[in-house]
Amino acid sequence: MSQATAVAPQTKAPKFTVRKVKGKKKLPPGQRLLLYMFLAAFVSLLTANLIPHGKSHAVPQVSAVVEVMPFPLTSRLMTLEDELAKLSDKKKLRTGLFVVEPATGRYAEMNGRQPFMAASMIKFPVLISLLAALDRKTVSLTEKLTISKELITGGSGYLQWRPVDSKITVKEAAELMIIISDNTATNLLIDRLGGLEKLNKQYAGWGLKNTRLNNLLADLDGTNTTSPYDLCYLMGRIERGELITQSSRDWMFSIMHRTRIKTLLPQGLNPGDRIFHKTGDIGKMVGDVGLVHTRDGKRYLVAVQVERPHNDRRANELIRTLSRAIHTTIIKPSDGDVDETIAGTDATIRAAADQTTRHP
Repeated sequence: MSQATAVAPQTKAPKFTVRKVKGKKKLPPGQRLLLYMFLAAFVSLLTANLIPHGKSHAVPQVSAVVEVMPFPLTSRLMTLEDELAKLSDKKKLRTGLFVVEPATGRYAEMNGRQPFMAASMIKFPVLISLLAALDRKTVSLTEKLTISKELITGGSGYLQWRPVDSKITVKEAAELMIIISDNTATNLLIDRLGGLEKLNKQYAGWGLKNTRLNNLLADLDGTNTTSPYDLCYLMGRIERGELITQSSRDWMFSIMHRTRIKTLLPQGLNPGDRIFHKTGDIGKMVGDVGLVHTRDGKRYLVAVQVERPHNDRRANELIRTLSRAIHTTIIKPSDGDVDETIAGTDATIRAAADQTTRHP
């Protein structure tokens, strides 16, 4: 038995009649253009507000790194700069230098903001990265690090002679990195902290413009870079209590006070002065960065880097000479070419100076 299929009756589509409205004139071309521009702007604004924040349609915004000044730079020591330039005028030596007395804003520089080979001076920023991680509790001092084959390197330090897969603590690695400048210990820490690029992003975020890790240590070719100003800037921020906690800062200074190599900046100081510093020495560059506390209570930050022909010992002697010239000027009550009415009188300067009076 077949079933009948019901078919709905077809209906004709309604016809629409478009009537022309009389009396309505088209806008002149110029006015139509303005109207279209207004409508386009309105649609664009409406679309921008309807797109949720964070979606792929939105153009990513790159936030600029704001440089936080850890010390005032108010009184440039021109006489000292002239003296340093004459002392550094040596064939085939390229010298960079920055020095500042935070309490007064007296400072001097020579190629101080230009990049130089970093050598082991790069270990100072690496140490700050470690301390920041310790403060965040993403790393522990008692954590064990494995000495893997790919992280073992030559140059300074004795961890290179330890058996592969042996272990040391983070605390031991940090102390070896600074006190005896152990290159393998440095590589262990760089690896634990996330690698070269992660640290480079951190340094850029801190305001370091010329500090970059391009290779693991020993980096005898000098591909890693920094500048005297970057190093003093970083030391200044730490000395003001920024970036790391007070306890991490105290431990940092205790390590840097025990740096074994005392043949560079310390040679320009007086008996009773203290220096918290880190040296760097490869065939092509030698340098030293430190915070100096004089026996009469003055403090200054100083960094010197000298690029040279391979192992040219004139560079080492030059750093000692520059250190002595700087120290002699800083410990004097004033300098003839300094406007002493500026330093310490402005409220902003006094406030900045007050924040730099803590001692490690």
